[in-house]
Amino acid sequence: MGNRTGSIWLLCVVWITAFIAVALITLNCERESDSIQGIAETREIVISSESAVEIRRINVVEGQSVSKEQLLVELVCPEQILRINHIAHQLEQLRAQKGVNKDEIRSKIKQLKAEKASLTSEVNNRIRQIENQYNLNKELASGLRSIREVGKTGRSGVSNPVTLKIKSLRQELALSLRPMNIQIELLQKSLDESASPIKIQVEQLEKELALLKAENSKLNIYAQISGIIGSVNFKPGEKVSPFAPILTLHTKNPSFVKGYIHENVYTRMSLGKEVTIISQTDSKSSVAGTVVGVGARIVEYPVRLRKNPVLQTWGREVLVKIPGNNRFILGEKVVITSSEPRVSFISYLKQQQSTFFSYLKRLLEPGETYARNRPQKDSELPEKADTSMYEILPVTPLKTSGIEASALVWLEDIDRWLMLSDDTPNKTPLLFLMDHQGRITKETLIKGLKEISDMESATVSNDGTLYIASSLSTSKKGNLGKSRRLLISVKRKGNDFSLIRNADLYELLGENAVRNNNEEWAQFILKAMGERSLDMEGMFHRDGALYLGFKSPFHRGHSVILRIDRIEEMLGKKKLDDDQVSLWKKIILKTDKASNQEHISDMFHHNGTLYVTGTSSQKIGGSLWKLDENTGKMIHIARFDGLRPEGIAAGKDKDTLMISFDQGGNNPSKIAAVRGAL
Repeated sequence: MGNRTGSIWLLCVVWITAFIAVALITLNCERESDSIQGIAETREIVISSESAVEIRRINVVEGQSVSKEQLLVELVCPEQILRINHIAHQLEQLRAQKGVNKDEIRSKIKQLKAEKASLTSEVNNRIRQIENQYNLNKELASGLRSIREVGKTGRSGVSNPVTLKIKSLRQELALSLRPMNIQIELLQKSLDESASPIKIQVEQLEKELALLKAENSKLNIYAQISGIIGSVNFKPGEKVSPFAPILTLHTKNPSFVKGYIHENVYTRMSLGKEVTIISQTDSKSSVAGTVVGVGARIVEYPVRLRKNPVLQTWGREVLVKIPGNNRFILGEKVVITSSEPRVSFISYLKQQQSTFFSYLKRLLEPGETYARNRPQKDSELPEKADTSMYEILPVTPLKTSGIEASALVWLEDIDRWLMLSDDTPNKTPLLFLMDHQGRITKETLIKGLKEISDMESATVSNDGTLYIASSLSTSKKGNLGKSRRLLISVKRKGNDFSLIRNADLYELLGENAVRNNNEEWAQFILKAMGERSLDMEGMFHRDGALYLGFKSPFHRGHSVILRIDRIEEMLGKKKLDDDQVSLWKKIILKTDKASNQEHISDMFHHNGTLYVTGTSSQKIGGSLWKLDENTGKMIHIARFDGLRPEGIAAGKDKDTLMISFDQGGNNPSKIAAVRGAL
């Protein structure tokens, strides 16, 4: 009996041990996706031509290192050369034709002028002969007494026949010259206008010729980046069809790793996750990376990563960005490992706060496991300020309805607050001037600006230029019109505001982010634009740069502040250079006791300190914070329960901050002062 009982206990121990072993193996298999295989790859540029060309000279070979702006390929386009020669010949013909036509008209004008001069001279000679004969007869007749007596007794008023003849000749001359003058005038007008049609044709052909020569000069291809020539697909003298790859250029070192997760295992890989990349041939060669893409579809594994090349394998792609100074070889096989430590079975059970049997139940009925967010470090959490040193003055409702206060700016010369409203009638650029009692004393428009909507931030530069920006966010209906994407600069003189420049800030940021997609700030912008979650509500100006604070989305658990250098240059050119945008700060607006993290709703910079207002997504209130640039830490100054701070500025009271609150709906906006904050 004792032996039988011992055998039963031994059998139970074996079964329990086997059961635990199976559970541990299952757990280990479940977490298998912490390490996956991948291939180190790089950015490759395919060089081609938009038109049919002929290879004149190739200045590089495969595997050659090249520097940026180095001449790679010289091309020639026979069609362009023929067209250039044809236009040049047309121009020569038109210029020659223009000269011949003018010469013929000038010759006719000269001929008519000569005939006119000859006729005038002939008539004048006849008149002079008649006058001379008349004078001679008059002298001869003056000595005859009988003629003098007749002359004395003759009737007065009788016209002299000589005078009448001279007058007749002059009238005849005028009639003869008139048609000649008309003909000369017409010919002269024709001469002046004869060049117009030909001149227009010449100008058009000259413009076309200049464009063709400019395009022809662009046929030479230069390296866009410093790197290595991958493949050369043509030889000198060969003809190339449009968009056919002539050669490829890639960076010297891999810039990313493409890994694959088997379709039968779950993964904790997520955007922003930190991982370690290790070479399969040299375990000492490793580098840290960040997951920038996780595939949303199942694709076929590359043959190199299959355990059995014959069998097809399927899974999801994972794209990991790695630093450029790595030691990997292009195309090298690597292992992508999660940077998070592996969790033991017992500690995992404790984390899940479940019993051993509930865990087994979860194994038998597995559900979808989601990626965990990167935990915040204690050092990143803001400090709590001693609120006893601050005095929050009574909250005053605005004495004007219909204003959803979104930003404040102090105008010292007129002793008024400039207030923005994120909702104005018909998107009009309407501004409000407010006194210290919360009374709106004047409403004014920005001259020269047709419309702008969702104005959420404003700031003033040292020279008095006022900058106003829309939120860059979609409306409640999901629309994102141009009026919600504007950044404008405004000139103020007293109570008058006039537009200086404006730009589509949303479009400029998007275009620049595409060109700089390896930068962290660009990834934030592109992801937010793709999700249509971008929302910018804070802004301040310092040293010619504009700083933008984004209400949403969070980037890896932080609120983001971007910096745009040379802001006036951007507004003037309506273009952002690649080096103008950078990530300035990542901040966390959350105390250690708070359950919700707040979002940036406005910013104000004063004497090296940044003041930030934050609001909660649960609409339970907001707070006032400050960032000390020396320590890089956020300090919680004040809490506003039931109020949503939307604007912040400092006025003539040197130690006081003014806060505006947008209560939404038909509720009036409010203002309050925090004394002792500055």
